[in-house]
Amino acid sequence: MRLEPGLRRRPYLRAVRRPILVPLVALLTVVLAACGYQPEIEPPGAATGGSSAPPPVAATGPVSTTPTFAADGCPVDEPAFCEQAASLANALVLSDADAVFDLSRPVSMDCADLDQQLFSECHGDQDTLEGYVVSDARGEFFVESPADYRRTLRFFVEAVDEEYSDELGGPQMQILGVSPCGKGADTSYHLVYLVGLGDPGSALPGDRFLGTYELTREGVRWAIGATFVGLYTDWQLALDDPLTQIACGDIQPWVGAAPNLNPPQSESQPTPIPGTGST
Repeated sequence: MRLEPGLRRRPYLRAVRRPILVPLVALLTVVLAACGYQPEIEPPGAATGGSSAPPPVAATGPVSTTPTFAADGCPVDEPAFCEQAASLANALVLSDADAVFDLSRPVSMDCADLDQQLFSECHGDQDTLEGYVVSDARGEFFVESPADYRRTLRFFVEAVDEEYSDELGGPQMQILGVSPCGKGADTSYHLVYLVGLGDPGSALPGDRFLGTYELTREGVRWAIGATFVGLYTDWQLALDDPLTQIACGDIQPWVGAAPNLNPPQSESQPTPIPGTGST
């Protein structure tokens, strides 16, 4: 991930190649209270107050819970990326947070080069940020320590609410495809997904989350450079159609993977829109 001074505060839109981030450990106090952050986004179920469950959706087809993503089905002509992205997609489907961590790359950034309105940790005596970049739909950067990042992944990768359902399908990880961003040395690719998550220690209902993992290249190695995730309803506040506009748009499906959606909901998944990616 390449960052520039003076980035403006704005939601992550498809025309934005360099992401804008926010503290995600703070998102889920019930699950991640040990991290000590003040929440600004309601945890799963808080918007409903637990008074009603999401509308039921009948499971009328198979849902993938086995590794079915192969590099030769990758929609991008970048073999090294495709190998890593296939490993990531399979790790997500298998709810393997440790594997996602191993596919991630830590960053080291000098606060003097960053917009301190976006990087709140740079206030005070902090000179350097080191760790793993996470984000949601609202627009501030945050860099987590390895321990905090592992806790973040354990929720967003593993806390699948088996009883959750809505108009987009069941709770299982749904790999929507790959969104290319940028050109040349600035090229990155977002693996886009939907999932239903809930706090296993709470009686509140789960919520629908939409997210991406942005893979960037350093040398010959592709790795996760930033993690974007938030409530689907929050993405709807930032984007007219999150399922087609998240990351850089032009979300291209993975070819040949076993179905990982309930078939009735597959019709509502993003349709690639040629020419809408970042240029």
